[in-house]
Amino acid sequence: MLSETASMVMDMMRRPDTDPKALAGVVSEDPGLTVQTLHLCNSPFYSLPVEVTSIDHAVRLLGLPTVCGILMAAYLHNLMTRFSGEGARIWLTGARRHVLHVADCAQHLAVHGGLDLPKSQAWTLGLLHDMGKLVLAQLDAETARAVEEFALVSGLPMVDAEWQLLGTDHAEVGSLLAQRWELPEIIADTVRWHHRPERIDEPTAGLVFVADALARVAEGRRSWSAFLEEETRLSLVLQELTMDRHAFTALARTWLESAKGR
Repeated sequence: MLSETASMVMDMMRRPDTDPKALAGVVSEDPGLTVQTLHLCNSPFYSLPVEVTSIDHAVRLLGLPTVCGILMAAYLHNLMTRFSGEGARIWLTGARRHVLHVADCAQHLAVHGGLDLPKSQAWTLGLLHDMGKLVLAQLDAETARAVEEFALVSGLPMVDAEWQLLGTDHAEVGSLLAQRWELPEIIADTVRWHHRPERIDEPTAGLVFVADALARVAEGRRSWSAFLEEETRLSLVLQELTMDRHAFTALARTWLESAKGR
C-alpha cells in the first residue's frame, strides 16, 4: 500500500494552493524521506547554485510541484532498496537512475516542446512509469530467471517476454498498482500504455514512451539509430504530441547531451 506520507504528498501535488509549510510538516514525520529528498535536490539533475538544506528551502528554489515530484522519487527509491534476490536483480538493477532519467527527459520535452502539460506532471509520469517492476521484483527466483532467459533466447524485449511467460507485463501491473494507490487516472493509463502508446488516445503515453527510449540511449542500453528505426511508432507519437520531427530531434539531442554523466 502507498504510505500515508506519500499519499498526502500526491494530494498536495494536485492542489496549487498547498502551503509549503504544510508540506514540510508532513515530510518531517519521515526523516529518512527528508534525507533522500534533499540528496536528490542536491544531485546533478538540478545543478543548483547553492546546497538545499531543508524542504522549505527546496520549495523556494524549485517550486512546490517539483519538490512534490522529488519527494515521490525519493519514496520510490526507498521502496526499490527493500527487495533483494533474483527478481530485484532482474527488474530493479539500474531502475533508480532510469526513472530519474525518464522523468527529467519527459519534463524537458514537455517544457521545450510546447506541450500542454505542466512540467511537474510530466516529471511525475516519467517517474512512475515503471512502478509495476516493484511488484515483479518480488517474484520467486525460478520465475524471474525464466523470464530473463526467455528474453535472451528469443531476442524479445523484456516487456514482451513478461507477457509471454506471465500473461501480463510490468506496464499492466503498474497500472493496477496505480489504481490500488488511488492515483489519478492519467497516471494509471500512461503507465499501462507507455510501451504501446499507439493503443491509447492519450499523448502522455507517447511522451513517456519517447522519454523512456531516450533514457535508454543515454544509459548506453540502446543506440540512437535503433531508436529512430521505430519509424511508424515514432511518427504516430510525434503526431499525437503535435511535435515536428526536426524540432523533436533537436530537443532530443539537447537532452542527451545534458544527461551525460548524470
